[in-house]
Amino acid sequence: MRKFEPDKVAVALLQTALVNTGIATINVDGIYGDKTAKAVRAVETRFNMDLDEGSAARQTLGILDILLQNGQLGQTLAQADTALAGKKVQAALSALAAFQTSRLSGKVPDTLTIDALSVHFRLTLGSPTIGITRQLTNADLATIIERYTQLIGLFAASATRFRTGAPVNGIFTAAEAPINGPVTFGPAFTNVNSNFGGFIGPNSRAAILIHEGVHVFDRDSGRSDTHISEFEPAYSIQPADLSLHNPSSYASFAAHIDSKRDPVPRFGLGPGARGL
Repeated sequence: MRKFEPDKVAVALLQTALVNTGIATINVDGIYGDKTAKAVRAVETRFNMDLDEGSAARQTLGILDILLQNGQLGQTLAQADTALAGKKVQAALSALAAFQTSRLSGKVPDTLTIDALSVHFRLTLGSPTIGITRQLTNADLATIIERYTQLIGLFAASATRFRTGAPVNGIFTAAEAPINGPVTFGPAFTNVNSNFGGFIGPNSRAAILIHEGVHVFDRDSGRSDTHISEFEPAYSIQPADLSLHNPSSYASFAAHIDSKRDPVPRFGLGPGARGL
């Protein structure tokens, strides 16, 4: 809808939504004039959406729908999710530290960590091999620990490194991040059902934070041969050297350690997992 919209019933519903969400104080009169257009622009500005001269299109209507359900979206929701994402990352770091200590002392490391390294990074303690799975090296362990440590720092700085906005890949993209950030969370990153898709549960949102965080620090993480979803069959046969750069490997390894098993389905935006 835009200025001079003839459907007064529809305009009145829009105006009611703008008032009930606290976006604006306007008369609900069914007339799409300057005040209504200004209120719509306020939605676009507040959530860093594309500005379109005060026309109420899919972005604005979808955001109002989320707010009317008392839902959260974008940076606000993502910042709250850093607690759970950070818990999973810290669990991964603690497990890796204990694993490292066991190796140095000549003890057998925890089987959970061995299993998770094999499943998500295709790294084992066995003899060196050529192929998909290979022997873990100290350099591999250092790389994984460094990445998780960087994520802890990113989450701590979420006030400046997270943003709400319209993702370059489209408003149905939950989140995206270029190298060095920031991480942009679109209106599809929400905890209620909306016209952007079904709600994303807390564990799946945490997986998104970890996944996108890896993109901030790893230049190779977006390559087509690297960026493979944990829900795709190709994930389990991705060579170790590529898995070390795959954002999905870090999200799934952390979840595996924190849950003490490989979740089925895995958390994220895959089939059946969006609401977890």
